[in-house]
Amino acid sequence: MTFSRHEPRTPPTAEAMDSQPSSSRSRGSPSRSPVSSISFSPLLQSPAKNQPSPSKIFGPFLKKDTFRALTSPISLRLLGSSTRLDTREGSESDYYGMGRRIDGEWWRGERQPVDRPAEGQRVERSYDDRTMIDWAYEDRKERARLRKLNRLPGLRGILARLVNLAWPWVGVILVGAVVGLVAGSLDTLALWLSDLRDGKCDYAFYLNKGACCSGLEPHEICYEWKTWPQVFKITSTPVASFCHYLAYIITSITFAGIVAFLVKAFAPFAFHTGIPEIKVILSGYTFQHYLSAWTLVIKGIGLAFAVGSGLSLGKEGPLVHVACCVANFVLQNFKVFRTNEARKREMLSAAAASGVSVAFGAPLGGVLFVLEELSLASLPQPTLWRSFVCAIVATMTLQSFDPFNSGKLVLFQVQSVGQVWRTFELIPWVFVGLCGGLFGAIFIRANIEYAKIRRSSGLVNHPIKEVLAVAGFTALISYLLQITRLPTSQLVEALFQECSANNVDVFSFCDTTKVFSMVLLLLIASVAKAVITSITFGIQVPSGIFLPAISIGACFGRATGMIMHSWQQAYPRFWLFGSCPPEGTCISPQVYAVIGAASAVGGLTRMTVSLVVIIFELTGAVELVLQIMMAVMISKFTADYFSTDGIYEAWIHFRGYPYLSPKEDFRPEGVTASQVMVKELVTLTAQGWTLDSLEEIVQKYEFNGFPIVSDFKSNHLLGYVPSNELRFALVQARLKPEYEGTTRCEFFTSQPTSVYHEGHRVPKSRLLGKSTSYSPQSKSPRDPSTQSPAREDGEHTRASVPHGHEFIDLNKWVDEAPLTLEPETPIEIVLQFFQRLGLRNMLFTSHGSLAGILTIKV
Repeated sequence: MTFSRHEPRTPPTAEAMDSQPSSSRSRGSPSRSPVSSISFSPLLQSPAKNQPSPSKIFGPFLKKDTFRALTSPISLRLLGSSTRLDTREGSESDYYGMGRRIDGEWWRGERQPVDRPAEGQRVERSYDDRTMIDWAYEDRKERARLRKLNRLPGLRGILARLVNLAWPWVGVILVGAVVGLVAGSLDTLALWLSDLRDGKCDYAFYLNKGACCSGLEPHEICYEWKTWPQVFKITSTPVASFCHYLAYIITSITFAGIVAFLVKAFAPFAFHTGIPEIKVILSGYTFQHYLSAWTLVIKGIGLAFAVGSGLSLGKEGPLVHVACCVANFVLQNFKVFRTNEARKREMLSAAAASGVSVAFGAPLGGVLFVLEELSLASLPQPTLWRSFVCAIVATMTLQSFDPFNSGKLVLFQVQSVGQVWRTFELIPWVFVGLCGGLFGAIFIRANIEYAKIRRSSGLVNHPIKEVLAVAGFTALISYLLQITRLPTSQLVEALFQECSANNVDVFSFCDTTKVFSMVLLLLIASVAKAVITSITFGIQVPSGIFLPAISIGACFGRATGMIMHSWQQAYPRFWLFGSCPPEGTCISPQVYAVIGAASAVGGLTRMTVSLVVIIFELTGAVELVLQIMMAVMISKFTADYFSTDGIYEAWIHFRGYPYLSPKEDFRPEGVTASQVMVKELVTLTAQGWTLDSLEEIVQKYEFNGFPIVSDFKSNHLLGYVPSNELRFALVQARLKPEYEGTTRCEFFTSQPTSVYHEGHRVPKSRLLGKSTSYSPQSKSPRDPSTQSPAREDGEHTRASVPHGHEFIDLNKWVDEAPLTLEPETPIEIVLQFFQRLGLRNMLFTSHGSLAGILTIKV
């Protein structure tokens, strides 16, 4: 997250424009002032030769020890590094599809000039793409709606209020049911595509292997399922093995190529996990078309093909994105959510919980995931209950769909009944937790570094070729390693399986004569999957990170458990194993696999409580909760030693999204707002504008808004007008035929209140004078002024303003009570205001005079 800075009234230099991300400049249009660490006056300006750079502005502080905290990654974002995505050719955003121009920019949603609309045209009020919503405004709008609703009399009012109470519950139930159906369909399709790499059902091509061989015991041979060599009647063993290998690779590459093409051609927002974007959307960021119906279709189909291709990825994160797309589509039919961005985000939070619940069969874990990872704590309390209901409905719908033909929610059952953990096992469990934390820290660093290489190399221009290469390499390695040949979910199921006569040992994990070879194979598989996953997570396909991390940690944990079990069996009288019973099992390797899985995910995502609950619900291992908690704690402590950012926060920072994480603790010693804010401000006076001049400003500059002051000399703060509000007001004014380009526009007219003027409180009316005004919505006369304050230094020249009686009153669009702080407020307090209140900007005043401003960078 960064703050934009309003700088002295000087035009941008060529150097600043070259460093500006091109997403803030539309092709074929005049260059705009860069939305980076510097910004420029909306007033008519005279050019200046030298523009102050951030290094000059902050130069006095660079030598102070206390300023070292300001040069940390979060601080650099706070102090002005650009967060806009580059849309130049060969840039990262071209590869990621963030803001690319294809087919007339039909998904782009760029800022458009305030053109004169056709007479009678309906104008909808909305936020610009890639800006922050105004939480306070949305809250006021909702309270005004409720007041109007409560004033309805009689039976009509009672029914209207009952319907208003019912809409959120109808919404979450519908969203949960649709998410469950979509998840079940995706699971069925992904399972069939995955089995298609091995062969096909002889009597029904559309059946997967489990459905084709239903009714048979695990150890029985299924003659109805034919491998590809059998389909083509190849009897020679060497040739059959080669053909099977070739078919495995070809189908993997084909499926991966299909999804890469779909994403690039039709829905560029459908790639990757989606959780980083959902986090910033729920924090108030507007991301047009990211939750569109087209993105939902492509991400759903692409996710099934991506999982079926055998790429080292999961469906858990993308299902959160899919669930939010479903919610956005369903909620378009509910006006109460369609017209209020804050309430819409409450429902998106509930949908995200349902996405996690159907991914793991863990409704409680889904709610806690949203609470811990997606900042549900900042939303109203009823959202938690609605998230729980949505998760339950989605999970029940998925269970009734039963895509795995198992009839249960627990995907990877762990049999640990009767197992009692011994004190000596704390040592290997701590070791596994430490390794999980190290894995998380190393993986994040490697994944981000590879993403930087991708961005700076030629790979960024050839995403489909990269996907095909990664898919081919993954299939080549996975087939050679026996335990990675099957889908990741089946591998995890085998790793969590107990050694007993009732279970089929597919990979010989329970063969005591092959302990060394199996341990070596598990370690090689964990390293290979870690390397492949670090490359795969970020290519142009829908991809999650949960299941690959679980499999990597489970492989390492199972190997550790097998070593401990073999050691105890070889030396049962060793003093360390004195607490083991003389007969029976003392050490269960599958328990170590679960602990390893939790450690790996904890080190990678930095999740805590939600992860413990998800692993518990995923495995049904009630007796392992304490061990899982301990492993997750150690893993997080270890990973936090290197960096407090999890994989999702790392990708948020890498893409430059405007996000202030509640987890970040920013405490620079002795730094106040006056040292960070800009004291030379860009302001608008209360009067003296025309419709043409204001339209020119909102077209040319991309600020969140403009402070309104009484005059340039006293600089007394009167209010603040958001840019989107001002833009909407001007468009509404253009719809009125009686208003022309030379019509006067005033933000303040007569005001009964007073302000500070030269150290004394004086009425605003004395500063503004009197006149008669007409609102764009109504022509009821008011009693305001004609006096137009102008700069005394003569630096700016204002267009002549006619002194007729009719003018456009813009006062209703002005926030007359913006939140302000003193310039000497500690910077950590300022940051807490931004984090907890969802502010877009903060004004700083001294005795009523505007002293500075900080704005969230978008």
